[in-house]
Amino acid sequence: MTSAHNIAGSFDRAGLSLAGVAAGFAADARARQSVVDAEQADRDLSAAERARRAVARQRRELQAAVDEVAALRAQVARLQQGLATAQAETAAARGETARMRQRALKAEGLVLRAARSA
Repeated sequence: MTSAHNIAGSFDRAGLSLAGVAAGFAADARARQSVVDAEQADRDLSAAERARRAVARQRRELQAAVDEVAALRAQVARLQQGLATAQAETAAARGETARMRQRALKAEGLVLRAARSA
């Protein structure tokens, strides 16, 4: 015969068994969520790593541009110095040409005077 105590015990065992199954489901769900979270963290880290690499690449490109600008500025300074030197040489040559022309005109005038007086 089945007593109330036996019936209650059966329900208790079934309830504990269901609770164990539910706990197992919950543990499995937590484990799956943990795996999903880890995979997402890996993707996030990968995205962060991609961002870090992009920033590093942009910094290298910026530094290369800065170096190129510095080299161009140095080249411009050298060219300006060369231009200034060339302009000074041109001015000196023009001055010498003007002096030579004045001497030539003076000599021509002296030759003409000598020719007139002869």
